[in-house]
Amino acid sequence: MQQYNCESPHSSLPLGKPVNIQPTHETAAVTICATNFLGKALVLRNSYLAFHPESDFYILIIDKKHTQVHERAPDVRILWAEDLGIAGFPHYAFKFDVIELSTSVKPVVLSILLAHYSTVLYLDPDICVYATLEPVFEELVSHSIVVTPHTLTPVMDGSTPSDIEFLRFGAFNLGFIGVSKCEEAFAFLDWWSKRCLAHGYYEPQLGLAVDQKWVDLGPSFFPGMKILRDPGLNVAFWNLHERIVSSRDGVWLVNEQTPLRFFHFSSFSPDNPHAIARKQSRFVPGSRPDLHELMDCYAAKLRENGNAYARCHYSFDYFDDGICVSPSLRRFYAALESKFPREENPFCHGSAFQRFALSHGLAGRKYTISSQPTFKEIGAYSTATRMISLGLRSILRVVGPNRYFSLMKYLAYISSIRNQGGVFPEVSSIMAPSDRASNGHGGSCGRKLVED
Repeated sequence: MQQYNCESPHSSLPLGKPVNIQPTHETAAVTICATNFLGKALVLRNSYLAFHPESDFYILIIDKKHTQVHERAPDVRILWAEDLGIAGFPHYAFKFDVIELSTSVKPVVLSILLAHYSTVLYLDPDICVYATLEPVFEELVSHSIVVTPHTLTPVMDGSTPSDIEFLRFGAFNLGFIGVSKCEEAFAFLDWWSKRCLAHGYYEPQLGLAVDQKWVDLGPSFFPGMKILRDPGLNVAFWNLHERIVSSRDGVWLVNEQTPLRFFHFSSFSPDNPHAIARKQSRFVPGSRPDLHELMDCYAAKLRENGNAYARCHYSFDYFDDGICVSPSLRRFYAALESKFPREENPFCHGSAFQRFALSHGLAGRKYTISSQPTFKEIGAYSTATRMISLGLRSILRVVGPNRYFSLMKYLAYISSIRNQGGVFPEVSSIMAPSDRASNGHGGSCGRKLVED
């Protein structure tokens, strides 16, 4: 295995183009969000700087640039995803949804910041800091990368999440990661970025879980990676089975021993603060009174820092003319991207891909953006699932058990729309002659993409 020198900075340029970074301290932290999460990001920023006034804090916004953000938060260090210099950025913004895009650009912004700071932390915007993270910075003196596991103890109690889910979504929660300036860290970020930008989809049925599953391989490839086992780090619904929160003399503690360093309020609703995340089935609302004060205070902080941001629409959910970009359309674009002009912005009104989408009934103003249902909400579709089950039973009788088994394996493969490109074998026929002739060197909307 290649060994990396962690005593000197990486000599090559960081990923992407340099942006306007003006350090005032040696360390920095960054979070990533769309505009509708900006209120949460500001709570994180304020809580982090309260314990780390000697550090800089950045918010990278995954949205089209607009001036209102700077007007409302003039003293906040704001970065924009489109300024990171990622070649062909609109293509990534089109084929990835907001979560996938946010996680896929994470290694890029970390690399850019690491060129200016000795250490950089990433924290998800729905985190709040309750104590100093100095132990984390101390670990980064002797390690290139630090991560936290989802859980420190096994759990298979019939509820979710369990060890099964951790196998599907990753051993480490990448809502937090730290890197120090050294050759190994830059090599890790380069490796991680390439994987995320190429395969950063949320498709656990195919072994992909945005940026997280890749880092399961990290300890094997990068010996300087350190797994932090402090139970006060990254407390969240996925490890509450092993962690009790309490307060003593104004200090939050975990299991009455360890300082609560930061709590990850994943899937938190300020309108129902005592309800643990919908993504778990272990704790019913109100069943964790140890968290009530913590959650009530966090909900109040969200209200103080601009709940109005939550009503903002994600700009990359729409073509330039306001037509919705549905989740299915994103996946078909990922499957067929190479068939369309590379230098054309797919969001443009009249672009080759918009013409394709409209001609096949994949887009239109009647469509709306819908969230993916949770496992609990799938029960609302019981009638539909019964009909599907009856259909599958009929297929089983017709093809027999052996062919049925092979068919199910094939259906698992094409459960990703990215693997359904063959549904539109005639895709090139809807492109304008000029589009086909350019073969990636022109587009119909007149707006070109800079590739370098």
